[in-house]
Amino acid sequence: MCQLCGESSFGAHAISISERPRQLLGGLRWSGTHEQAASGETEALLRRVQAFSARRSAAWKSPIVALSRALGEGSFEYFAGIAVEPGEALPAGFDLLDLVEMTVASSWHGPQDGDVVTHYGHILDWIRTSDYRRDRTHYDHREEYPHDADLDAPPALRLMLPVQTVSVATPRTTGGFSATSV
Repeated sequence: MCQLCGESSFGAHAISISERPRQLLGGLRWSGTHEQAASGETEALLRRVQAFSARRSAAWKSPIVALSRALGEGSFEYFAGIAVEPGEALPAGFDLLDLVEMTVASSWHGPQDGDVVTHYGHILDWIRTSDYRRDRTHYDHREEYPHDADLDAPPALRLMLPVQTVSVATPRTTGGFSATSV
């Protein structure tokens, strides 16, 4: 059983549909290239958000929520934050994000599960054969890290791709990517 969301564990790379409620997040925004992210720029944001979380006296510690959306060839925008209360004081440079409710295809990625990108590939394969399709209306990816994640260890996080149900009114397309297709 996942301690973050209560989902049953179905083994490595198990994929399920989850609902994520609307949330008010306090965090940091970034945009850049995949190369910049790989060099540690997004990890630096995660560390700052994690430090903010550690200083808070809240009884419940929110997972660190990371959202990303492609901007164009090789670049993307990224937001990392934690659930906060309306009116809560935020550190300098932090922004508020009113995150909409979303349905996601979700899978836990443990430190022994290898490459995160490969794991996302498994989720995409599952979506292609399901009654769902990608929903890129707001974000391309959502990740949730435990508030006390060891960011120096192999990654342990929940991987999520926003989805929506395929209906007769919106048939699945074949080939190419768009805001409404896999």
